[in-house]
Amino acid sequence: MPVDCTGNLTQDILFDCTNAPIGGIEQNVLLINKEDIDITSITYNETNEMIVTDFTLKAGKKGYMLTGVKQANGKAWELVKKENAPDKFKHTFSGVIFNPSAQNKQQAGNLAKGAKYVAIVEQVWKGAESKDAFEILGLSSGLEITTMTNNSKENDNMIMFELSSADGFEETSIPKTLLDVDYTATKTAFENKFAQAEI
Repeated sequence: MPVDCTGNLTQDILFDCTNAPIGGIEQNVLLINKEDIDITSITYNETNEMIVTDFTLKAGKKGYMLTGVKQANGKAWELVKKENAPDKFKHTFSGVIFNPSAQNKQQAGNLAKGAKYVAIVEQVWKGAESKDAFEILGLSSGLEITTMTNNSKENDNMIMFELSSADGFEETSIPKTLLDVDYTATKTAFENKFAQAEI
């Protein structure tokens, strides 16, 4: 039987007043080389394709933590209308490198060499039982560096950068929610950078 791609609504869209929305993301963000993700091992919730239930990297690979302060880092997404194809979504991550050290500048330079990345963020708003805490940006098509600036007269000499979906290569969906068993297990995997041992 063919998959229904009509996009019809299937249930009510409700407001849970006990979990009212809160802006912002937590300070630390995980950046992952897209080529390091084991795409074949990713699994989704059987009744909701927006929930990733298993996120695995290839053997010997790990993510890289971008440490933040307050609300310096941020995420966003927006609909991209398509004339003769299904609409898509542009994912954007705005990041700050606080110390313009030689080590950090080396990584900043690496971001500009053409690779694609995925960002995993933890929202301040986490939903019921913290099941909506983590989101994955750029899972399907990846994020590319779009801006990077440094000005000694602005932003305390910090390096500001943005990763986003490339024009014409946007994501097929809103950012996926990551929930591996429960919040605690997902948080542990996040803090361990989803590191995989060498085979």
